[in-house]
Amino acid sequence: GILVCQAGCILENLNQYLEELDFIMPLDLGAKGSCHIGGNVATNAGGLRLLRYGSLRGTVLGLEVVLADGSILNCLASLRKDNTGYDLKQLFIGSEGTLGVITAVSILCPRKPKSVNLAFLGCPSFFQVFGTFTTCKGMLGEILSAYEFMDDKCMNLVESHPKLSQTSD
Repeated sequence: GILVCQAGCILENLNQYLEELDFIMPLDLGAKGSCHIGGNVATNAGGLRLLRYGSLRGTVLGLEVVLADGSILNCLASLRKDNTGYDLKQLFIGSEGTLGVITAVSILCPRKPKSVNLAFLGCPSFFQVFGTFTTCKGMLGEILSAYEFMDDKCMNLVESHPKLSQTSD
């Protein structure tokens, strides 16, 4: 369940590779077809699976980084626990490339879920969206993977275009 890859790998390609091995990436973004895992780590991207698998800070096990002077910092550990010193990789997660350029990533990948369930609920107010979330989180606990909302303007747009088509590359 540990993937070591170069930072230029596209998120969707990594997920497809892992699914064949019965694992998934802990990160899922709308831009998964074009974003790179190194950039995701550099920005500490959250994504749709944040509730279930946590932030990248918790799932990134190691990094390889090129520093401003050209030297390479190899913290590309693939251990879940490493108490050998400072956890330098945490400095680069979310630093947006200001401290160094991430060139490789080691990331903990969860098993692919056996099933996926979806509920589409309507709430009369934004305040009740939070109440519904609290109830869902209380009932489902850690199996709740994502929680999204659309306001009435988004729903009106979806309803006015019932024949939306999906394109593929």
